[in-house]
Amino acid sequence: MSDVEDWYTERLLGRAGYSLPVRKRLHKERSAFQEIEVFDSLHHGRVLALDGAIMLTELDEFPYHELLTHPALWTLQKAERAFLVGGGDGGTVGELLRRDGLEITVAEIDERVVRVSQEYFPELAKSLDDPRVTLSFADGVAALREAEGSGLDLVVVDGTDPVGPAAGLIESEFYETVAAALSPAGVFTAQTQSPFYHPEAITKIYRGLGEAFANVRMYWGVCPSYLGAFWTFAYASQERDPLRDLVPPTGLETRYWTPEVHRAAFVLPPFVQACLPEGHPQRTHV
Repeated sequence: MSDVEDWYTERLLGRAGYSLPVRKRLHKERSAFQEIEVFDSLHHGRVLALDGAIMLTELDEFPYHELLTHPALWTLQKAERAFLVGGGDGGTVGELLRRDGLEITVAEIDERVVRVSQEYFPELAKSLDDPRVTLSFADGVAALREAEGSGLDLVVVDGTDPVGPAAGLIESEFYETVAAALSPAGVFTAQTQSPFYHPEAITKIYRGLGEAFANVRMYWGVCPSYLGAFWTFAYASQERDPLRDLVPPTGLETRYWTPEVHRAAFVLPPFVQACLPEGHPQRTHV
């Protein structure tokens, strides 16, 4: 493997690691909030890592970004205003923009993530320049508080693991803020970690969501470059149901999400159900 300059290894709490061969290191800096790294890998294309954790690779960014957006978009009759917390690389914004008429407010706390993404991931980051997007460099929690009562149709959290600047994104108070910013028919989605490595965090997340929303469901998908690969996501709403209200769009080409995948994603293995708090409606085989 003469093309390999080095190996990049993401380590999880001393329990596991995930390594990619590095062809060339392109960028490394410490912003006011986190360490930002970009490198070209041998097989996964270009890679973005924040604080030692892989955020995206060119090879497999699409499952994550489709998982985070289309389950909500395909169940919303009305989708005019969305609020995105994080997502400074532009991948999630790009998927949201596939819904006609949707205007998106992005609150990304770290401007350097955006600037680095614009330089090294221009195809993803170009979505941030769309006229339907309003980008601010702000704390997403504080920005959402200002949006309380505004009747948003969709709130999405595209954040890092819930440590450091993102720690507040799994607190019950944050979910109450999200619920207050959404219309009753609005939907909230977020990634909710790996059942193999973060079962306690998952329990906390869904307990908090259950206190803020009438309908809370977990769904899952495969994100190979995230430790554990099997990754969970939350769908929460006061009125919408991810299965009852599914209306797939016509003529939309996707690489991961389909109506069949949508229905299957809400079927959880027993070991995943066990991560959910007592009384959750998806705990059917625990």
